[in-house]
Amino acid sequence: MTLDYPDKGLVESHSIYRTRKPTVTLVVKRDITEPTLFRNSNHDRAETQEFGEKLHAQVNGEKFTSKERLTGLDLLRRLDEDGSLIHGEYTYNEPDDLDESLNVGTLTYGLAGTGDQDFAIKSRVVEGYTYTTEEYDLMNKETRNAVYETGTMQDDEREQSQALFDFVKVQPGNDLVHFITLEAATGPMLLYTLHNVLNTGKYGARETRTGRNVRNDVLGIILGDHDTSLSTGELLMEYHGEDDNLEESLNEYVEAVRREDWDVYGTFDAAEDVPEWFEALRAVAAREVDDADEILREEFTRLMAEARDSFGLTDD
Repeated sequence: MTLDYPDKGLVESHSIYRTRKPTVTLVVKRDITEPTLFRNSNHDRAETQEFGEKLHAQVNGEKFTSKERLTGLDLLRRLDEDGSLIHGEYTYNEPDDLDESLNVGTLTYGLAGTGDQDFAIKSRVVEGYTYTTEEYDLMNKETRNAVYETGTMQDDEREQSQALFDFVKVQPGNDLVHFITLEAATGPMLLYTLHNVLNTGKYGARETRTGRNVRNDVLGIILGDHDTSLSTGELLMEYHGEDDNLEESLNEYVEAVRREDWDVYGTFDAAEDVPEWFEALRAVAAREVDDADEILREEFTRLMAEARDSFGLTDD
């Protein structure tokens, strides 16, 4: 399978300088499938915002990005055959130098140098705040007990544990609409981001103690010559009422804010049918085709060659 990329929304090849800034926005619905704790300044619950006299959990996009970046790095390590996709010494969030830190993940999501030399790569991906579409009930607390090896809250000297803790989790049946925008990205960067969204299913704090807790579904894609970013807050405040259907609200929102240069594809009425190039891209990103690894490796190898040339890191 050969992937085709659209003429709009992307740049043809990697460049350090963003002389053009076309954008692609993925409309992602994140369904909560298990109780999930999104905590920020409060250790036991999410931050909140009130829309229409209803309290919603507010989640920083970084809570999703960090998990999706790790999914992508795992993919690169599995695909890498000769060190061309990711350096063997690279560790997430601990970059020592540009050469060792350059990979598809840092090219797509950005990089800030922490070693002896100053270097940085600006992220092509913007994942803004998102909010639960339904109410976030602060009274629905989940209480945990800290038990001993006896299986009870008493130790072998019959001392009683007092270590109780409460979490307010987002419950199954709730969901979040998240708009993920890529600026001046190449086709392989879009493929990489889409892969990470479709193949990450565990988010939030204490995610090592739960199974898959979020199911991601791409409802649409918006391509533009300029900015196509959207706001979940704006959608909920101005276009989504208590009894409204989410896709109908999304349709109304996109119709109201769309620009002349946008191409909109997806499952809602304001969108055109999803084109074949995106169906093929999604199938590879979701690893639904037999030659997905081969295609992913080929696309990422091409991106890395362009990037190393841009940064002047090619071997003489």
